[in-house]
Amino acid sequence: MKNVFASLVFLFASQQVLAQQPFQTFDMIVTDPAGVVAAMNKLQASPTGQQSTARVILNQYLANGESLATHQILVVYPSTEEMDANIARNALSPDWAEFLTEMQEVATVEAEGVGQILAVGGDINNSVATAIGRTNMYYQMSVSDPAAYASAWSDFTSANADTGVISYLSGVVAFGSNPSTHVVTNVYSSPGEAVANMPQNYAGWDAFSQRVSSIRTIEGRGLSTVIAEWLPE
Repeated sequence: MKNVFASLVFLFASQQVLAQQPFQTFDMIVTDPAGVVAAMNKLQASPTGQQSTARVILNQYLANGESLATHQILVVYPSTEEMDANIARNALSPDWAEFLTEMQEVATVEAEGVGQILAVGGDINNSVATAIGRTNMYYQMSVSDPAAYASAWSDFTSANADTGVISYLSGVVAFGSNPSTHVVTNVYSSPGEAVANMPQNYAGWDAFSQRVSSIRTIEGRGLSTVIAEWLPE
């Protein structure tokens, strides 16, 4: 499987994450997980971190194909304007420069990506959406007819909202050589719940599968868990 975007993509999982929000994702090979958390805590507590309007999520990969990345940082912005403002602020910040130096000592970036959350489906009021330790099952895919896929996905997730399923549909703007154009991320309370609740077990799967079989190709699958999260002040 190619380097994981969704996690993008991994995305997500939050009641406060709304459609059309842009994000950045950083896949990392981590040698010192505690060091990563310490560096991120320090940045968030700094003057630059206090000005941030982004939601920052640290994920640990449980299954990641042939990718060597062990963790992912997902940064979700409230708007494209806020994305620009945060990136510009960081570029001139000594706090950010110090953060990058500290991160280089404990992790290596394997891949970087940019995308946008397009829609949220299912039971978006489920408390699992914001729980630390939640599990994200993601599907990277190449989609030839985005509108048709989005319609089928929306119908499928809406039909299963009473099961507690939470699902995010995101578009991939850039992620190196990864051919994926979209990512679907389903959120669960634990890895075991994810394994026991594959989409094939939900009502309407056959109809959904028939609608999308000719317009999407699955490029990769992955599983991650949220181990830390930082919210804007």
